[in-house]
Amino acid sequence: MNISGVVVRTFPKDIGVVSEALSRLDGVEVHGASDDGRLVVTVEQPGEQGLTDVLNHMQDIPRILSTSLIYHQFEELAHQEDEA
Repeated sequence: MNISGVVVRTFPKDIGVVSEALSRLDGVEVHGASDDGRLVVTVEQPGEQGLTDVLNHMQDIPRILSTSLIYHQFEELAHQEDEA
C-alpha cells in the first residue's frame, strides 16, 4: 500500500471546487485547506502505478495550480506478510 501526502495549490476562491474534485478520486482524501489556497491531501493506492496515475490525474483537474508530493511510505498489507 502506497500512502502519500500531497500539498495542492489553487487560488483561494477555488478551494471548494478543487476540494470536491479531489475527493471524487479513488483513494484521495482532503484533510484541510489554508486561506491562501493550499490543500492538505493524502493518497492511498495499492500499487506504484496507481499512485502515479492519481498524481498525474490531479494535475489535469481544472483550477489546480500545482501539486507537491511531500511524503511517501510503502506499507506491506498484513495478508501479504502472512502469505510470504
